[in-house]
Amino acid sequence: MPQFDYYANPNPQSREWAPYIIDLQHEMLSSLGTRVMAPLVVAKPSGEPTMQRLNPVISIEDQDYFLSTAEMAAVPVKELSSCRGNLSEHRDELLAAVDLLFTAV
Repeated sequence: MPQFDYYANPNPQSREWAPYIIDLQHEMLSSLGTRVMAPLVVAKPSGEPTMQRLNPVISIEDQDYFLSTAEMAAVPVKELSSCRGNLSEHRDELLAAVDLLFTAV
């Protein structure tokens, strides 16, 4: 499973506000039964403040979402449906967010 692929959120309780989850785990570890994922949360047009570096905004099909880095979790591979796309063009932003969460750098 390629890093930065995104999927429909398999959790019905959070799917409305976070319709997608993104794979942040490197594919070198694809033999594991889980993937480290983070939700892509619908960005509200109200201009709700986000910590831009921790929660980068990504546009998918003309809708803005922010990466909710602090809500990363391991998701069983068997719960992931077909891949909706890949966001590797945002690699630097995504990895900077993870780096900030773990190292504050």
